Amino acid sequence: MLGFKQINIKNKIKEMNNMNKKKLLVCALALSTVGVLSTIDTAGVLPFSAQTVQADDIVAVGNVDHKVNLSLVGYDNNRGVSVTFSTDSVNPNFVNNWNSKQDYIFVRTKLINAKTKEVVDDNTGAQVSLRSYDLTKSSNDSYLYDSIPDGEYKYEAYVSEFYIDPQTKLRHQYKGESPIFSIKDGKFAGLVSSTQSSTTPTTTETPKQSTNSNSGQTGWSGSSYYKAGVKVVNQWIFDVQYNSYFYLNASGNFVQNAWSGNYYLKSGGYMAKSEWIYDKNYSSYYYLTSEGSYARNTWVGSYYLKSNGKMAKSEWVYDSSYSSYYYLTSEGSYARNTWVGDYYLKSNGKMAVNERTPDGYKVDGSGKWVR
Repeated sequence: MLGFKQINIKNKIKEMNNMNKKKLLVCALALSTVGVLSTIDTAGVLPFSAQTVQADDIVAVGNVDHKVNLSLVGYDNNRGVSVTFSTDSVNPNFVNNWNSKQDYIFVRTKLINAKTKEVVDDNTGAQVSLRSYDLTKSSNDSYLYDSIPDGEYKYEAYVSEFYIDPQTKLRHQYKGESPIFSIKDGKFAGLVSSTQSSTTPTTTETPKQSTNSNSGQTGWSGSSYYKAGVKVVNQWIFDVQYNSYFYLNASGNFVQNAWSGNYYLKSGGYMAKSEWIYDKNYSSYYYLTSEGSYARNTWVGSYYLKSNGKMAKSEWVYDSSYSSYYYLTSEGSYARNTWVGDYYLKSNGKMAVNERTPDGYKVDGSGKWVR
């Protein structure tokens, strides 16, 4: 019996030791797990937070559709095509999917069978970046047509990213399609038909009042605009019928003959684009670009727009792009082939430096006449 008890006691001690070892192992695992979780959490916060939409991200309140025009000519002995892309406008202040400023749009193309609608290639070589100052650009698709059955095809243009105007909070979408063309014997065989071009609405009339616009419908009622029966206030809208942006103020009336941020609303509420306006409140001309914001630090023809958007007059400007001084006359155009004080402006408007003028006078490195 004593021997049995001793053996039993030894077994109990052994079991207790094993249990203690298991507890220590569990504790160690628990601690290590906490450490791992802590490490994952600490390391994971930054990449996840960078990808998560933040509270101050811009949320689009509507969409604006832009047409991308595509024209085609044969390329590489008609084994492919050269595609020319063009669109109406690109806002240089767009914000993309990642809430980062982006001054261009990236346009891709798909090759589509015109009859079956089957996508032959969903990301062809014809793709371009378009900017506000470069709205037309060409790209070659050197697709080997000899691998494609004879038939009729077209390219569809699309953008895969979001482009939001932070001023209006409107998402801009770009899409279009090429004329239908044929492929025969592995080569581009010419156009079959062209897509219909849309007519541009006139923008000289005042928006018309829509009936029952305040009873659940969308449209104009006087100078106010309703969405699903709700009056729009403090917000930009794009009216497809009038092909223009409008800004509705706190009272819900469209703004006219006034600025809203960097944009100017003309009589009738239409946003000015690709045109000059004169603002008597600031006694200055401004040029509104193709996307609507006022031009700054740039030339428009013979005229220079300063950092505040005002047209330069009766003053000198230095253009770092051309590494030269220019003098803008009292009517705004740059002086040429003439003296302004001790300085001579050449035929291209640049101030003469370290050279002899056409009338025989010497100017030094600062441009001043050497007496």
